[in-house]
Amino acid sequence: MTLLDARGLVKYFPVTAGLLRRRVGDVKAVDGVSLAIEEGTTLALVGETGSGKTTLGRLLTRLLTPTNGQIVFEGRDITGLDEQALRPVRRQMQMVFQNPASSLNPRRRVKEIIEEPLVVHGIGTPVARLRQVRELLERVALPPRDFLFRYPHALSGGQRQRVAIARALALHPRLIVLDEPTSALDVSVQAKIIGLLRRLQRELRLTYLFISHDLSLVRNVAESIAVMYLGKIVELAAAERLFTSPSHPYTRALLSAIPTVSDEEAALIPEKIVLRGEIPSPSRVPPGCAFHPRCYARIDGCDRVVPELITLGDGHAARCILYDPALGAPGLPNVIARRE
Repeated sequence: MTLLDARGLVKYFPVTAGLLRRRVGDVKAVDGVSLAIEEGTTLALVGETGSGKTTLGRLLTRLLTPTNGQIVFEGRDITGLDEQALRPVRRQMQMVFQNPASSLNPRRRVKEIIEEPLVVHGIGTPVARLRQVRELLERVALPPRDFLFRYPHALSGGQRQRVAIARALALHPRLIVLDEPTSALDVSVQAKIIGLLRRLQRELRLTYLFISHDLSLVRNVAESIAVMYLGKIVELAAAERLFTSPSHPYTRALLSAIPTVSDEEAALIPEKIVLRGEIPSPSRVPPGCAFHPRCYARIDGCDRVVPELITLGDGHAARCILYDPALGAPGLPNVIARRE
């Protein structure tokens, strides 16, 4: 069953100038994104910094209001709901932010931090809330006796993130958006947090949107992966298919940057692809395909044609004119082979 369905989602932030603050342009943070998340699964959203991943996560949880498009949660359109109507919906979707040091109130103890969602929604008595906070701490492997009355500054990075996860679980949500939940942590701690998230998903039947810039991290976490570039989904596929048959030049470049530890892994993307330049500003999106200024496989028309997300079969889609039937659909592997 589809838990969340985003259709043509758009979020533009106005750019103003002058004394009168006149609108002179837009930052196209999210530009026509459509995706669906199946209940009990994990969809990973990957891409470079500045691609619009965090903005999309905030839109899906209605922390931001979309400029256009539709968000359907549990079969209900929540796009235009006001704050009052959103209150019961917010209990079903929560977000774990990238940096726990900044997302936890430094003036509050762990007990108060985890209890806050229960207080805001008027759930339970003080005694019942304390009991639930203790249970949540135990669920994220933090002994209540040792952590209940600590402040965030007295915790390690991994412990802070466990507190943030416990807070997200307090209202028994169905969907959790994880915004780079391990990027601020050491590698050894990352593995423990990933293990915790997977265990919680099994035990509580949770659905995750896992935002990351690291494709290697999400390979064994997500059932499906969406690759995002400058506000658009450029490739969407089942995780294993994306790794074995990457179809967009940008995805192939991201995969080539992953350190390999075996000949089998190295054979998937044998060449190292170094992208030229930096990701452009979303306020100055290049014409045609937004990736074409950095693309090593571009052909005539890439700078003029805005490609659609083309279905390649078996739930696999890519936004690239190399797969456009009207152009003969040479495909990425054929273009690369010709140039080699």
